[in-house]
Amino acid sequence: MTAVRRTPVLAWLALAACTATRTPTNTEATPGVVFTHSVAEGSGDLVDPDGVGALRPRPSAAPAPSTPPANPPPDPEALRIAEQWEYELEWKQGALNVLRVTPRVFPQPVVTARRMGRFAIELWIGPELVERVRFDFPMLALEDDPSAPARPATPSLSKGAHVTTRVLVPAAARARRAVIVDRATETRTALAWPPAPLAPK
Repeated sequence: MTAVRRTPVLAWLALAACTATRTPTNTEATPGVVFTHSVAEGSGDLVDPDGVGALRPRPSAAPAPSTPPANPPPDPEALRIAEQWEYELEWKQGALNVLRVTPRVFPQPVVTARRMGRFAIELWIGPELVERVRFDFPMLALEDDPSAPARPATPSLSKGAHVTTRVLVPAAARARRAVIVDRATETRTALAWPPAPLAPK
């Protein structure tokens, strides 16, 4: 019987030893002891990262990096910039290569041309499309447009073709990355941005 009566007292003493106390205020009922505590905000999922019995809220996961949306957005409003990067591109035996990148500064701002094309150089900042410059290679432009209605099969020129073209891309200061897109194969290849001037290979 004595052991049963001691249990609440021992529990109370243990709780008082592990918890900070303060004197009741004038508005609180007395006599009594007020135990101060804090409640951590979080999802309620507690972990013990140090393995010492100190539970802490599980940190929230970092947001995933921004990526372009699955469905390509429409072309944005054309930029007007005097500073441009001139890309000299090569299509050789089914592969696209960057031969040269040259900085250009024009007396007047250049408005990005809006045209159709199998290829495009896109500039992005996070999920926002800053600019899209469409282009084609000579001879390859004669191939069927992948977005056009189906036509009877015709001999393909792209596999054995060796052609070059030049494309002006605005030096958009807001852009953080660039990709080159081939709509026929649905491939996207990262480009250095801003590009470093490249001499001919």
